[in-house]
Parts: sequence; structure tokens; C-alpha cells
Amino acid sequence: TAKIIGMTISSSPEENIRAGIRYINFLYSIFDHLVPDEKERIYFILAAYNAGPGHVVDAIKLAEKNGFDPHRWAGSVDKWLTNKADPKYYNDEVVRNGYFRGEESVAYVNQILARYEQYKNVVP
Repeated sequence: TAKIIGMTISSSPEENIRAGIRYINFLYSIFDHLVPDEKERIYFILAAYNAGPGHVVDAIKLAEKNGFDPHRWAGSVDKWLTNKADPKYYNDEVVRNGYFRGEESVAYVNQILARYEQYKNVVP
């Protein structure tokens, strides 16, 4: 990802922050039309920041195919992102990006949102 957005090991902290913002905006452009609810979309963007958008889109497709709400993260798409570690699911015809250990990305989303809640208590 860093190479794609023009970052190197010698990039400054400011350049890293700007690149992160550009990448989040890029992810927003992908999930803006896939996840209509603004609050739900945050989960998908955070997951894609960690996993890459292709794996999250695969999980959306798996959720929809298996009768789950493809626009809801908790108890739906998060479950299917985790299921991408199972050959039964990562070999499914709707999956384009193959195997993925989604458990780590689901934990990442939860950790980031928990930190955000803590920061809200510190910063008015």
C-alpha cells in the first residue's frame, strides 16, 4: 500500500499522515456506495484500511450470498471476513481475493473504535 501511495521508509511523519488521509479517502470512495449508512461505513473503512478493500468486498459478497445483511458489520460482514480463513469460503465463486485471516482485522476494528471512545473522554 505504501508503494502505491508513494511512501517510502524515509517519508516524514507529516507525509505519512497525509498518505493515510488519502488512503482513507480512497476507501471512502469505495464503500460510500456499498454501505449506505454512514455509521456502519466506518467499520468497513477501518477493516479495509487493515485488510485491504478486496477482502472486505469479498466478505460483503459472502454475507449477501449466505443471507446476511451486507450493509451491517457486527454479526454479519465481520463474520464473513473471519470465515475467509476457511477454504469452504475463500474458494467460493463470489470471492475474488482468496484466503484471508480476517480475525485480525475484526480485532483491529474493535481496538480502533475502543481507542476512539477513550480519546473522546480525554479530548473535549
